[in-house]
Amino acid sequence: MQIAERAAALGWYHVLELAPGVVTPGMFDLRGSEGHYHLPDDMTGMRALEVGTWDGFWAFEMERRGATVVAIDLDDERDLDVPPRRRATEWPDNERGAGFRLAKEAFGSSVERVVCSVYDATPEKLGGQFDLVFCGSVLIHLRDQLLALERIAGLVKPGGTFVSAEEYDPWLSKLPIALSRFRADREAAVVFWMPSIRTWKRMIWTAGFDEVVEKERFSMKATGDFSVRHVVFHATKRA
Repeated sequence: MQIAERAAALGWYHVLELAPGVVTPGMFDLRGSEGHYHLPDDMTGMRALEVGTWDGFWAFEMERRGATVVAIDLDDERDLDVPPRRRATEWPDNERGAGFRLAKEAFGSSVERVVCSVYDATPEKLGGQFDLVFCGSVLIHLRDQLLALERIAGLVKPGGTFVSAEEYDPWLSKLPIALSRFRADREAAVVFWMPSIRTWKRMIWTAGFDEVVEKERFSMKATGDFSVRHVVFHATKRA
């Protein structure tokens, strides 16, 4: 079966061009928006990790820039953070990660995908620490954002970089104190806590990073009729 036929049989989160003229119908098309995240143009010699890779857009992008890349995600939807009142009684049989595997094949990629929750991610499980850890649009969906950030801090080498890009609450961000809004009962995509920009910055620092710099705010556009506000931070630990 050809790549186009196999891609058409899958659901996609990321828009990816798997081959000339073969473009996946993802929810988010990040092509052309890479500059908002301020990744190094040349990542040759770097060991990088993507947390919550889904179809792998950022993992493959970091590999394209020269990095050796590991990507983590979960295959079973029952392992995702979902509020008790919203947990399904029946779960889909389709295994997550099929899109990533097809894209890896199409690109001839060497990215290593590891089935692992960020809560369980340690240097021992992932073969050591990383020069750069990327996590975008993932922490916003987690019950314990600070625990996830602590795990990420443990995965970044001293002197390395953590790139965070997450949705934020625009109203709370106007206030001079660190606040988060409880959103677990809303009907849209699962969000337990919606932090302000100040709260994201404080949590990243509290998790173990010594310098946390806001790089940019932008709207991540979906292929539908909506967009999602994002704030990008780069954080480092002292060497």
